[in-house]
Amino acid sequence: MSIEIATKKMVWQLTLFSLLISSFAIHAQSQSARSTAPESGSKPIGVAVYAIHWQHLPVAAAASRLEELTGAIVMLDRRVDPTQRVDLELEDLSAVEIIAQLAANCALGDTRFERLYYIGPRPVADRLAALATLRRREVASMLAPLRKTLMARRQIGWPALTEPRQLIVHMLQEHGWQTAADDRIPHDLWPSGELPSMALADQLTLLLVGFDLTYHIQPTRQTIEIVPLDWEAIKPKQPPRAEITKRARSPIEGRQRFTLRIENQPVRSVLNQLGERLVWQVTVDEAAIRAAGHSLDVHVSFSVENADVDQLLSALLTPAGLKAIHEGNRVKVLPR
Repeated sequence: MSIEIATKKMVWQLTLFSLLISSFAIHAQSQSARSTAPESGSKPIGVAVYAIHWQHLPVAAAASRLEELTGAIVMLDRRVDPTQRVDLELEDLSAVEIIAQLAANCALGDTRFERLYYIGPRPVADRLAALATLRRREVASMLAPLRKTLMARRQIGWPALTEPRQLIVHMLQEHGWQTAADDRIPHDLWPSGELPSMALADQLTLLLVGFDLTYHIQPTRQTIEIVPLDWEAIKPKQPPRAEITKRARSPIEGRQRFTLRIENQPVRSVLNQLGERLVWQVTVDEAAIRAAGHSLDVHVSFSVENADVDQLLSALLTPAGLKAIHEGNRVKVLPR
């Protein structure tokens, strides 16, 4: 499925991956990779593409190299065999595409949380975003003081041989939460790892999912109960569709008009893609948005027809509790 922006003279087609692509540089050739400049028209402008040649490389080593060289964080599900060998020869692919190919080569799935890329069993990867969205919605319904503790963003890390139960209990205690039924987390010893700066609610989802566990919030007791995951109740992600079918200029109003359909896409990705293609200078007040308990990483679905820029931005941002100030080609995103 593709995004399409059309004028009388030109049609741009963007693959779904371009919604997710970051300007990461991947290098690996056997033990390293070489960069390749994108050919004209082969990738969206500003996206680095690379060639990799991996022969019999353990998947854990491949993930570590991607982390070292890109600044991204690759999280392997605890059920993934880290010694599984990878043979990949890829040309002119972006970071996102390389990670997808790495996962596919190991018969795994992948999904993305901001700077973090999760690789794990396909049924889990297909449902992980939906699971995180469910937990965020529960957090959003809470009173502001408690909501802010679970939406607080902080980077965490742990040394080798860390017990996940202790890690999770300590992490929650630092934010003022008690735990219940944490004995459901089996004993395990993890290699060293880290999670990037993201909401505590998302970090907890990621740390528990490898055990097929999630959490239930008891706000009156300020307690997080660890509970088994009911995967049947969580719908897998559908093949996403995001299509801009028309971009035209009204001769009467002299303004751009859009017909756009978005299904289950992160606000940030859609905003970035629109900014690239429509030459917007986008600024985001991340601090104010976090303080208000909102995020650009919420998934939204909407459609507009013959809308102007302000109507398009409102349709995109309002479901996430955000708004935009639009002046010329400048767009500033704030909490509502």
